Amino acid sequence: MRKLLVILMLMCSVAAYAQQETDCFVVSKINVTGNNVTKMSTINREMLFHEGDTVCSDEAVKESRENLVNTALFNFVDFYWTDDTVKENCKSLTISVVERWYLWPIPYLAYADRNLKSWFEANDLSRLSYGIDLVYRNLWGLKHELDLTIIGGYNQNFGLTYDIPYLTSKQRLGMTVSSGFTRDREVAYITWDDRVKYFKGEDEYAHESFYAYVMPYYRFGYRNKLYFQMRYDNRVFNDSLPSLNKDFGNQEGTRFQYFTLSAVFKNDYRDDHNYPLDGHYLELELTKIGLGVMDYAPDLFYGKITADWYTPIKGRFYWASNVTAKLSDSNTAPYFLSQGFGYKNDYVRTYDLYVIDALNYAICKNNLKFEILKPVTKHIPGIKNDKFGKIHLAFYANLFFDFAYTWGVVIPEGSTTRIANQWIYGTGVGIDFVTYYDKVLRLEYGVNGLGEFGFFVHLVAPI
Repeated sequence: MRKLLVILMLMCSVAAYAQQETDCFVVSKINVTGNNVTKMSTINREMLFHEGDTVCSDEAVKESRENLVNTALFNFVDFYWTDDTVKENCKSLTISVVERWYLWPIPYLAYADRNLKSWFEANDLSRLSYGIDLVYRNLWGLKHELDLTIIGGYNQNFGLTYDIPYLTSKQRLGMTVSSGFTRDREVAYITWDDRVKYFKGEDEYAHESFYAYVMPYYRFGYRNKLYFQMRYDNRVFNDSLPSLNKDFGNQEGTRFQYFTLSAVFKNDYRDDHNYPLDGHYLELELTKIGLGVMDYAPDLFYGKITADWYTPIKGRFYWASNVTAKLSDSNTAPYFLSQGFGYKNDYVRTYDLYVIDALNYAICKNNLKFEILKPVTKHIPGIKNDKFGKIHLAFYANLFFDFAYTWGVVIPEGSTTRIANQWIYGTGVGIDFVTYYDKVLRLEYGVNGLGEFGFFVHLVAPI
């Protein structure tokens, strides 16, 4: 009986091996259509296989297409396989791409608050900044990017950034350089009762800043990148701020010069960076603010981890989760460097109006999605250019539940808090509208742990 089982196992192994061999094929030819600007070297960098290679896995084909989609160079990427009529067990691949429009003189209109909800509450149109952000993506057809910013109005910003993704022939080493100058009419000077208070100068700006940084990065494999950044900041604040908050700068004077050194590792296996439905993402960051080479420079060190997980459940249902944690070597820092929880994407949904000056926190976000409208491709009547006339659309309904914990938060004397140094949570429902050029419109309605209901609008994916 034992011999019979061994023979059956061997037969199954041989059959599986034979099936694997049968499924394999040689890529005899790769043709690309639609790449009027993008060089073949840029496309080949994203492919897991090339002409003459043997392909035995659908995963290699799937990841190659995802890599091309995630370059953000194309609106559409399609693979078409045909059997080679001359060579046995060979196939030819045609990659059809629709390139994006790469030169964008983007009109800029921004509010001076942390989010739309805060701006609506302020009800002050003068708090708008306006200008132009000139972006040239895929310069030379080599994925270089040039970004020139000219912003006036309430807050002003003038900057120039240039990114070179491939400095060497092996296309692994890249670099970003940037410099700019900003001026703000008002600046946050204290968090009081869980909300930010702003100082507004009368005839002068409340904050002026010059910055410059260089950021080399190394790409190994297809989904891993390691970034190193050296940054210089020279910031000057209004003289009145130390009298309003003794912890604003933690030093005499209102000018701060300091260097920042940071390292970031990214492991990105999302199917679509714009609106992921499958895969995972991991980011690890170590940052040191103040290197001890300038007098009165801030001194802060922290580490941060961000982990996202996306998975299809069944049919039109999807799940997404995020965990973010930040740990610092101190519970205190100059106020202008302590804004952590409640800014950018580090917040609990439904707490849009609140902030916590936490240098140490942990967040968990969760989403259950239902696909109302599967991604479809449409043509806008009257527009023949596929860069604009050919679009994709999708709608998703969301049920979300977020929670977080902050600790070590120092509350200013006389102020109160209902959310710091404790667990907080928010839940609700929402609708996501996803379309081309990485555009997402998110509408949500929910309730937080304080019993407050609200309607919220965002322009990025929730996780």
